[in-house]
Amino acid sequence: MASSNAAKRIVFTGGSGKAGRHCIPYLLSKGHSVLNVDLVPLPHPTAHTLKADLTDSGQVFNALSSHFHLSHYENPRGPGGVGVEKPDAVIHFAAYARNLLVPDSECFRGNVLSTYNVIEAACKLGIKKVIIASSETTYGVCFAQGDADYHSFPLEEDYDNDPEDTYATSKLCGESCARSFARRFPGTDIYALRIGNVIEPH
Repeated sequence: MASSNAAKRIVFTGGSGKAGRHCIPYLLSKGHSVLNVDLVPLPHPTAHTLKADLTDSGQVFNALSSHFHLSHYENPRGPGGVGVEKPDAVIHFAAYARNLLVPDSECFRGNVLSTYNVIEAACKLGIKKVIIASSETTYGVCFAQGDADYHSFPLEEDYDNDPEDTYATSKLCGESCARSFARRFPGTDIYALRIGNVIEPH
């Protein structure tokens, strides 16, 4: 990549969700090309949505090595002038967004398996930048049973992670997957964002 300010090709999972549907227009406004991978279409004129089940590793590998739009078949730019150009980055926001949307076991299965599959595919396809959405719930206060409080405040990066709910545990497992793959694939930057409660600007 020539410049950090140059337009990038970004695969964004979960771009039709509460946070993603604001992130994708922002990325597009900065000149980046974005492919939304989600089960629900994003109503945006320049962001194509590819429907995929991220708990299926085969679908994830295909999605991360896909054209971004039908028009890209007319001008392939892969190795040797054929094939598909590799994305510069993957941003993984797709998840069950909280507890009690599905049974706990499905929340854990879906969130952990999809995160593992996305990171694995990105690393093995040689995509060097990966961002995953983790959560403030990993600190064990949000969704805690009863009246829980932080051990200390403000929070620091090394604050203890002691969740007691399924959603937070799934996010902590996702961070462990990220740490493991970062060790296995030196040169791949993987970031986990512990996002707070998402409040839309309207």
